[in-house]
Amino acid sequence: MRRYELVGRRDIRLVTDVAVPDPGPLEVLVRVHACTVCNRSDLAYFHYHGLREHCSQGCFGHEIAGVVEATGAGVSRVVPGQRVFVRTPLTTGYADYALAREISVGVLPDTVPFEQGAILQLLPLAVHATRGIRLGDRVAIVGQGPVGQLALRVAVARGAAETVAVDLDDWRLERSSAAGADAVRRVDGSREQLAAAGADFDVAIDAVGTPTTLNACVELVRQNGLVVLLGTHHIDTHVSVDLVTWERKGLRVHSSAEPVDTARADALAVAERLAHRRVAVLHLADLHTHTYPLDELPKALEQLSASRALYPDGERAPYDGPPRETLKVAIVP
Repeated sequence: MRRYELVGRRDIRLVTDVAVPDPGPLEVLVRVHACTVCNRSDLAYFHYHGLREHCSQGCFGHEIAGVVEATGAGVSRVVPGQRVFVRTPLTTGYADYALAREISVGVLPDTVPFEQGAILQLLPLAVHATRGIRLGDRVAIVGQGPVGQLALRVAVARGAAETVAVDLDDWRLERSSAAGADAVRRVDGSREQLAAAGADFDVAIDAVGTPTTLNACVELVRQNGLVVLLGTHHIDTHVSVDLVTWERKGLRVHSSAEPVDTARADALAVAERLAHRRVAVLHLADLHTHTYPLDELPKALEQLSASRALYPDGERAPYDGPPRETLKVAIVP
């Protein structure tokens, strides 16, 4: 089979004679029909491989949709021939086949195209990140890339009374409004403009993952408010915070990470139910913007790399914001 391998910084290679893996106990082999590019992890791994230790350890190409090809011993939730999406695979989805643990596989509705189904990999993450939102809460979501967009949709579904979407890009904010945001705020990324996005929110979600956006969320929430770390701090891995402010405000905080299998299973179960019963609220078609064949993965990475988010916070970058009119790019074998 064919498979792309990340072998060095900004160095990927297409290998055409890789053996198809055999699924072991509680593992599932998926014939890949689409793998969307992760706008943070995949791009960070590509640009910082060898420069950041964790960028050499994660799975490059992990947002997958396809059909179950084979299952290992003990698998009971899915069967060969079933359409699925994959949360975190064991092997890359930039390939003809990918291997995953059963606990990471969700059933994909027949009505959802594979290119959109691969985006559902983000849905359990958004579900887990928004678990602290209560009915009637005021919620600010800083960053309207793909994961911020899904967090917005889940926040609305959870019953937030007011949702405010914040981003650098008007085009993305138009999609936020269409997905149910009560208000949108275009900012330039500075602390001053972020602070002016509102005040006294019950929940502020950092869906970017920079020191500036995290500290902005601290300012946006009310006393005893909740700050959620959703955007992954792949670039700025060490973040300074004013702990006096955190203590004065009595803040609560949690991340979007699913640290144990029980949390992963719970979030995936909710994501499956939403995908099958409430898929219209997810507006997946608004998130899927481009498709490339597998051998054009380098072109997709080039398009997505035109992003301010790939540079350290505070460092001068050649881009003022995200790639133009781009959210999710699907790679199709």
